Amino acid sequence: MKNKILIFLLFSALISIPSISNAAKPFVIKGKITDNRNHPLAYANVFIVETLEGTISDAEGNFTFTCKKAGRFTLTCSYIGYKKFVKSITVTPGKTIQINISLKPEAIKMKGLVVTASSFTAADKEGVTLTSMDVVRTPGTSADVFWAVKSFPGLQQVEEGAGLFVRGGDVSETAVYLDGAIINHPYKYESPTGGFFGTFNPFLLKGTYFSSGGYSAKYGNALSGVLAMESQDIPPKRIIGIGAGLAAESAYIAVPVKKNKLGFSFSGNLSDTKLLFKLNQSKKNLSQYPESFDLNFNTVFKPTPNTKLKLFLFRQDDKIGVKVDDPDYSTYFHGDGSNSLYNLQLTTLAFGKFLIHANAAISDFIHSSLAGMLNINTNDRLIQSRINAEYIVNSGLTLRAGFEFLQLLTKISGTVPLTEDDFNPDASYINIDTDYKSNRSAGFVECEYITPLGFILIPGIRTEKESLSGENSIDPRISAIFPLTANINFTAAFGTYNQIPRAEYFDPYAGNPHLKAMHSSHAILGFVYKRKDKIFRIEAYYKNYSDLILKDQTLNYTNKGEGFARGIDLFVKNRIGNISGWISYSFLKARRKWMDLPVPASPYFDITNNLTAVVTADLPHHLSAGMSFRYATGKPYTPGPGLYNTERVPPYEKIDINLSWIHSFFGNDITVVYAAVSNLLGRINVFDYKYSSDFKRRAAVKSSFGRSFYFGFQINLN
Repeated sequence: MKNKILIFLLFSALISIPSISNAAKPFVIKGKITDNRNHPLAYANVFIVETLEGTISDAEGNFTFTCKKAGRFTLTCSYIGYKKFVKSITVTPGKTIQINISLKPEAIKMKGLVVTASSFTAADKEGVTLTSMDVVRTPGTSADVFWAVKSFPGLQQVEEGAGLFVRGGDVSETAVYLDGAIINHPYKYESPTGGFFGTFNPFLLKGTYFSSGGYSAKYGNALSGVLAMESQDIPPKRIIGIGAGLAAESAYIAVPVKKNKLGFSFSGNLSDTKLLFKLNQSKKNLSQYPESFDLNFNTVFKPTPNTKLKLFLFRQDDKIGVKVDDPDYSTYFHGDGSNSLYNLQLTTLAFGKFLIHANAAISDFIHSSLAGMLNINTNDRLIQSRINAEYIVNSGLTLRAGFEFLQLLTKISGTVPLTEDDFNPDASYINIDTDYKSNRSAGFVECEYITPLGFILIPGIRTEKESLSGENSIDPRISAIFPLTANINFTAAFGTYNQIPRAEYFDPYAGNPHLKAMHSSHAILGFVYKRKDKIFRIEAYYKNYSDLILKDQTLNYTNKGEGFARGIDLFVKNRIGNISGWISYSFLKARRKWMDLPVPASPYFDITNNLTAVVTADLPHHLSAGMSFRYATGKPYTPGPGLYNTERVPPYEKIDINLSWIHSFFGNDITVVYAAVSNLLGRINVFDYKYSSDFKRRAAVKSSFGRSFYFGFQINLN
């Protein structure tokens, strides 16, 4: 670990030296960016096209940066929802250029607003639900994409982590993609409920699409939802970033090698939480403080204006050691794992008519888990390739089709306790020796049709064949958008979905090699109003589950499980002056005969009410502040024999606040200093109760922190 830290510090120092030394004898360009009503625009992007030198505006719209040479250049400024500003300027030696920029709102160029059912987006463009700045500035998210997505409606707060539990579905029922590649293990410090953080840094991402149900045929198969992320393209200018906080250090470099032709970005993140846990006096008893290290490399090459090649490489290592308290036996859980991804993506316009997306990827996941009798080693390799094509027949009809092939190779070996969560070394156990190989081929066709009456239909069908079960599936899906005005839509969607159980359920000793796919169907109706920063969305949905995994005394597991989930989701977002915020609320009722629930009952992720409220404000003196409030109905638990999840723990409540200050110290930098308080009121939330085998004694599973503090800084050098 010490060698990793030394390499990381040397890397940070090396990439910092050129930027500082080149800042000698600069020519200063400064000014203020406002809208057409003279309101300041914070975080607008302003730079010189020819040299790519520039910065972003602060909370009051002010900007200052330096240019290293004199001459005549093109200055450009852009901001989401406004027309791009372009002006020719002359940089003269010994002279400071003062320029004030006024941006005008962007006129709506599309026929109407198109929002499909249950879809949400995060990116730096007009029309998204959350911008990248929303993700970074949301209190309590730690600038993590998964935590930010959890502020959308339809997601349940089950435990203290980033796991995506969608509309009455388990965390394993949401598929995660990056640049078209499936990410089978998308969490750091992986656990049965997901993990504490998402794998990918938000600054590596250009956009995020999330669907809580009713998604189209091109997004594959999962019982509940889809999260699709897209990595950055060629950076518009060179950026060198260095950051440090109470529990992490990071470095980032983005370099456009050849304008609009070639560029790359590289980042490294080191997380060591020892100081964080000690300073905040966490009640968590740890033998190994959570620790992780990751490296990311992304390069983009455009040989022609219509062709793009993107290579994304990723490697992450993490480990943790935490005490597991149980009334019968307490021990330490030790987890140690590595995760890697190699993905090559091609995008091209063939014959001037067919937009082609293709990718090939290999991912590897290696993990060991040790806790008393539990001793499991897992090796996962996923090899995948896919090609999708899109053809615009005319302004009212678009056709899409695609094919993909996936091979999953999984080896799991070790021992697991016969009774779940009984880690006593003297407990009865089962030997696991899984050597799983599954080949899956799939294809889809769909179209997007604007009818003569103006409403939009997106019908599609997806077919898949899985080698191990020999099962063929055909899943029809359809979405409809009924626009009343350019800003108001009614939406509807229906579809069927299937999902192969995880590899461990096919183990010949502890599982059942003859399991089939699980199935679900989604029916959704919604109303959407969206105009610039204002959003109002409400949806009602019903999901039916069949062929779910159910424990069996003879066969270990069968496909005799079933269930349903129904609910209402609400999302409201607005901005007034320098204050913005959103409210997300979900009502859910879910019942399942599933896993160890032999009768229909509330699964552990049946959280009836989920509420998230977020407000952020741009303050004077380059300050910004935010506050978030989260409330969730308590998680179900079983208080005695035969009483399957009939009681609930106390409700979950949490208030987080943050404060940040933006300043430029060197003229060509943006420095952000930030501080945050998590769980402001110090509430100790209870997530579960663990009972002794006779149900006479119990231990509460509580949150790791009461009130906790975090602080740090980030410097971006242009």
